[in-house]
Amino acid sequence: MNYKIISDNGFKFVVAALAIITYSAQTKSEASESPRIVTVGGAATEIVFALGSGDSVVATDLSSIYPPEARKLPMVGYVRSVSPEGILSMEPDLVIATGAFGPPTARQMMERLDVKTLWLPDLKSPNDLKLSITKVAEELGDPALAKPLIQVVDFDLNEAATRAEVWSESIPSVLFLIEPPGPTKSGMGGGVDSSADTLIKLAGGTNAVTNFSGFKPVSVESLVAMNPNVILVGQSDNHGGSPESIQAMIENPALAGVDAIATGSVHIVPLDDLSFGPRLGKAALRWNSLIGEAIDSAAE
Repeated sequence: MNYKIISDNGFKFVVAALAIITYSAQTKSEASESPRIVTVGGAATEIVFALGSGDSVVATDLSSIYPPEARKLPMVGYVRSVSPEGILSMEPDLVIATGAFGPPTARQMMERLDVKTLWLPDLKSPNDLKLSITKVAEELGDPALAKPLIQVVDFDLNEAATRAEVWSESIPSVLFLIEPPGPTKSGMGGGVDSSADTLIKLAGGTNAVTNFSGFKPVSVESLVAMNPNVILVGQSDNHGGSPESIQAMIENPALAGVDAIATGSVHIVPLDDLSFGPRLGKAALRWNSLIGEAIDSAAE
């Protein structure tokens, strides 16, 4: 199979880079029963593995940290900074990527190449997840696999919602931080219209952030003004809040009056809870339990 530029509008510069990549029908795995799949985006990778096709995945990206088997595969960059040449070097029969794929020029390049690519949305809601599971199952040739996986997601989300009904009259405010703020630097928090915002609501809380969208810096002063009941800090290997930065935030005298710190309601959660993959329901239940603990602590 030879990959070619379908439209060269502004992309002639790619030809030289791709010319060195040649493919032979004799050496490709097209003759095998299992396609060679490259997944880009943590949710895309999780979905493929959850649907039982993990053995077909030959490469992923740095955001794909679950399941553990995915981390042993070659990486083609980070989902928001991908090299199409790196993807093509893996000789894929199929690329499955989330809408977070970037930069824009890289996506445009992929769309102009004769490479079978399944584009999923930039997952930010349960509906995005369920649509993606359905699309991937169909692409993999077994649509029936989608239903039981979606049922598990729905069961866990419904369970989280049921538990949250207990405190529906006084909904706790929750702040999600990728990085805690310190005396000399700002942290990074999830605002409205972010994946963190959605997950907080799925868990039965309300986002303490109301004045910015997406992920933006959070200073010590703004944290005091928000005064969240719960602080959740994302962590994964060398990413997210370190134990030292979290402890420094807790011990900062300027933050002693913040409800979450005063009641000991600062918790570490897996950073990939925000991937919105098939474990979304489990993430909602985890955050729901931590919110519930905060409510119990405040009542004591």
